[in-house]
Amino acid sequence: MIDFSLTDEQKALQDTAHRFAENEIKPVAHEYDESETFPTEVFRKAHEVGLMNLCIPAEYGGLGASFLDTYVVVEEIAWGCVGIGTSMMANELALMPIVLDGS
Repeated sequence: MIDFSLTDEQKALQDTAHRFAENEIKPVAHEYDESETFPTEVFRKAHEVGLMNLCIPAEYGGLGASFLDTYVVVEEIAWGCVGIGTSMMANELALMPIVLDGS
């Protein structure tokens, strides 16, 4: 039988992302929408707590997380604000081809 449960590490990552979304994104998301400005401060804080560059190998400054780990974080960040979440994870989309095939 296949077990689809999250590991303890994935649950901790999920909790970190959810608390970040709840405390740092959700309270200010409407302000960024209304002012049509980029949430630079949110991105800075996300980077500080390790929620950016998730699938980038650790030797290049990332977390070295699996795709599943990354998606667990994406789900929680998007709960806080889909727009901010999309912007945060677009970074992963652009960097992954370099990680996979760059030299």
